[in-house]
Amino acid sequence: MSAATLLAEIEQVGGEIWTEGDRLKFRDTPARLIPLIREHKAALLALLKAETGIDATITTTMQHSAAMAPQSAPATVSCGQCVRFQPGTTKMGIGTCLATVTGQPPAGNRGDYRAAFPTAPRRCPEYAGAQS
Repeated sequence: MSAATLLAEIEQVGGEIWTEGDRLKFRDTPARLIPLIREHKAALLALLKAETGIDATITTTMQHSAAMAPQSAPATVSCGQCVRFQPGTTKMGIGTCLATVTGQPPAGNRGDYRAAFPTAPRRCPEYAGAQS
């Protein structure tokens, strides 16, 4: 199967495929086509580049500025980003914070939320980032 035929089949089944840098991204693509996508990656990148006119091999570079202060954990986080957050039993419901005995977020700048919600923005002195 050629790369053009593979693209046509992905579109026929309602899937999407695009490039991000030198990587292929796809969505709603049948699992049977994934090995073919891997096999024809170079040809697909070239074909998608030709269709969009965007060079998929361009990489951006960022230079470090000495004036920039080193960054640590995000200043504002949500409970759902912390490894100490235990989700509740309902979707988007109240969870518990494993950093405290009460299950509520640690004292300090809690924001407007006194409970541990997954998307509650807060400044948390006990924030523990997600483990990688």
